[in-house]
Amino acid sequence: MKNIINAFFILCLAVATSSCTESDKSKVIGVWKLKTRTTDIPFDVNNDGLFSTNLVDEIDCNEIETLTFEENGTVFSGNEASVILKYFKIADSNTYGLNVECNKDGVISFASSYNEIDDNTIRVSGRDYVISNNEMTVVFEGAVKIYNEDFSEIIETRDLTLVYTK
Repeated sequence: MKNIINAFFILCLAVATSSCTESDKSKVIGVWKLKTRTTDIPFDVNNDGLFSTNLVDEIDCNEIETLTFEENGTVFSGNEASVILKYFKIADSNTYGLNVECNKDGVISFASSYNEIDDNTIRVSGRDYVISNNEMTVVFEGAVKIYNEDFSEIIETRDLTLVYTK
């Protein structure tokens, strides 16, 4: 009888474990659309009178960017417009500016592999993407380079945070 109970317990544990693994993997599988591209500096690039730290709201050329995760462990980007952002700080002030060059005709894409780190984290190209409530967030530490006014020197850096929704 004890062997039957042990066998039943092991079977239940195996089923529960495989169900969780399948469910966790399905969290990431599919197409994720860029929702926010933020720094801690608000801008009014589109001149609508509203300042936002979310550049997706301010610049229309990066609003269609997607990441697609496949079951075979690959991820690729799509619809990523070629955007060049040049941040600068006006001397002797706390005022920042942003030069934007947007090419909507051409797209940049990449393909890579991803690994599951835990139930809510995957790793792509050495960066951790955290999944919570149908949102996936990645932080690029120090990725925003802020130059002086003549763009001859980087005077500070800021983090860039991307949030995608499924």
